[in-house]
Amino acid sequence: MARKKYYVTVDTEEVSEVSLPENGIEYEIYATQEEVKEIEVLFARKDKNAKDAVKFVGKPFDERPVDRKRDNYEAYLIAIYRKLYDLGTDETKNEIKELHLF
Repeated sequence: MARKKYYVTVDTEEVSEVSLPENGIEYEIYATQEEVKEIEVLFARKDKNAKDAVKFVGKPFDERPVDRKRDNYEAYLIAIYRKLYDLGTDETKNEIKELHLF
């Protein structure tokens, strides 16, 4: 399957074939439809862990469940950036390297 150029904005969780720089920091990648779907799945899993962690806000003394959710959230966020790095242009790779996530 052929790769196409996409622009990914992590903050808004958008994957677009058109650059929309006003939406935030974009990362330019070349990906197949399957790879784009993988990124979208990672976004969804990250969101689920963020929403699940919020459920524990009213229980301030039991941090263990929320810590697991936070750890999962962070793991998915790093997985997203790793995927963008792997699929990214040289400029994208340099920008992600500067984040020192992995």
